[in-house]
Amino acid sequence: MNTTDAQRGGALAVALALLATALAAAPARAQLNAAPAGGLAFGRFAAISAGSVSVDAHGNRAAGGGVLLLPSAAAPARFAISDHAPANANLVYIVSLPGAASISAGAGSMTLTGFTSVPAGGGVLTGGSQVLSVGATLQVGPSQRAGNYSGAFHITIEYQ
Repeated sequence: MNTTDAQRGGALAVALALLATALAAAPARAQLNAAPAGGLAFGRFAAISAGSVSVDAHGNRAAGGGVLLLPSAAAPARFAISDHAPANANLVYIVSLPGAASISAGAGSMTLTGFTSVPAGGGVLTGGSQVLSVGATLQVGPSQRAGNYSGAFHITIEYQ
């Protein structure tokens, strides 16, 4: 049985990247900012056979297949979305999530799929800011190597 830790600072860490863009057709709205506010953490788990570990956008964790969850914390990725231009308060933004992404440690790799967000699909910058949470499902191989895994996924945020 292999044990793997997907919690920040543990054996499996998922590094996140964010690609934020604003609509070129709306220069008055080009002040949209997105800053990472917390990393995606899957917590500790043991892989008896192939399976998955999911962390939803609220931080709830679940395992499927031959993966057993071990006591540890999990967390969604969090991003602070803001635009401090008074004219842009209460504007709607949309979020495009990836279909998949990879993380790796040496020769070992795993795939992230099933990305979700809260708010789902986008939100409103009420008062000029909002927190966006992103969850995903980690696909775990049958003999997954323990290690310090890292990678990136890209999301696009733009005004509607």
